[in-house]
Amino acid sequence: MSETTTRQSATRQSGSRRKDTPAQAPSDATGFQRLLNTAQIDADVTGIVADPATADAQLTALLREALDRWGYGLHHLEHRAALTDAGEIQLFAGKTPVGRTGEDSEHLARSYASLSAPNADGLSDWSVLGEGWRTTIKSQAQLRVLIEDARDFETLWTPERGLFLRIWRRTEGGQEVTATEYAQPVNATQLLGDAAWDAIQGIKDRALQRELMERSAKGGLLQAFLSARHKDAERNLGSLPETHFTVQSSVTRLTGEDARDFAAVRAAQKTTADALKAMQERAVRGMVDLLRSDLR
Repeated sequence: MSETTTRQSATRQSGSRRKDTPAQAPSDATGFQRLLNTAQIDADVTGIVADPATADAQLTALLREALDRWGYGLHHLEHRAALTDAGEIQLFAGKTPVGRTGEDSEHLARSYASLSAPNADGLSDWSVLGEGWRTTIKSQAQLRVLIEDARDFETLWTPERGLFLRIWRRTEGGQEVTATEYAQPVNATQLLGDAAWDAIQGIKDRALQRELMERSAKGGLLQAFLSARHKDAERNLGSLPETHFTVQSSVTRLTGEDARDFAAVRAAQKTTADALKAMQERAVRGMVDLLRSDLR
């Protein structure tokens, strides 16, 4: 089925689009904004949905950027976001409806996780190209040959810079693209545990601090910290997107001459790895601030 036919089908399923009537800011816009925040992406979603004629393309680009960072490894699927006439923002992975951004974040996270195929290290086992040969990165000389001379190719995950790296080339939007992806699987629950440690260490009441550390031996750091908050803290925390989505990967795509320039790809490797490390550090700091907040 062509992309045009798929889009038309999705529109029929979700309601026709009125191009001539300015859309009201839907509740789904707030949900999408909060999802983007978990991927550390700045965007004015309310402003985007105010122009339905261009909303789909902009929302789709933002969704794909977020998926590059959430680390589900679903690059083999065509991801779309569609604004309906009812003000909903529906998310699709290929032809599969994943959900809508106004619904429960835990449900959305489960939907994306159900499409993923993590290996024992938490890295995606999905082939980006869908089919074909995948190779191990054996040396920089071999990688240079792939980048400068190969047609479409894809490497297996390779430990590098304290992270995991894979590189692939394929045609996207009619142009040749060489992509570099670094991953460090650390889910939101793990980050919350790290954040709870930092939050407990920041408590000035030493007696309370010792008490929480003793409680953590039984139920874990996060549970110990939440036990000292109000009764709804744990439930309210679980309803937030930050507790289900976080940054686990970073992708840089090179096009044109850079797609076959070994030096450009090597430079992209460094900036991509540095970006991932910086985003994950910010994610932990954000979790600490979240735990220290009122959680109401």
